[in-house]
Amino acid sequence: MSALLSAFTVYFLYAMSSVPCLVWAGRTAYAGTIASREPRPWPGTARTILWVALPLLLIFLYAWNVSDTASGAVNAEAEGASDWMPYQFLLLPSALGSIAGYGIGFITGKIRVA
Repeated sequence: MSALLSAFTVYFLYAMSSVPCLVWAGRTAYAGTIASREPRPWPGTARTILWVALPLLLIFLYAWNVSDTASGAVNAEAEGASDWMPYQFLLLPSALGSIAGYGIGFITGKIRVA
């Protein structure tokens, strides 16, 4: 039971690290959608790049590094595995939270404008 509680706590804290990015991305996407003067409102190019494109790039980079090390290499260091993988793993919840927050903020802003 102790191991289960420990694992639950670790994954809960790991998931909670996405909340700040979820809130920030949601608020900026919502504000950008509300402030948009276009016929089809959207948050804008800079917000889309910051809260969607860059996190997607981070996720794909991490997936690429994981697939390279899982390709059956006997010695991952000799094959050129990235030293940044642990840090990329820690940034995944923030990346996913920013994408989710952007989507939520955009949808709620679009509903308000309509």
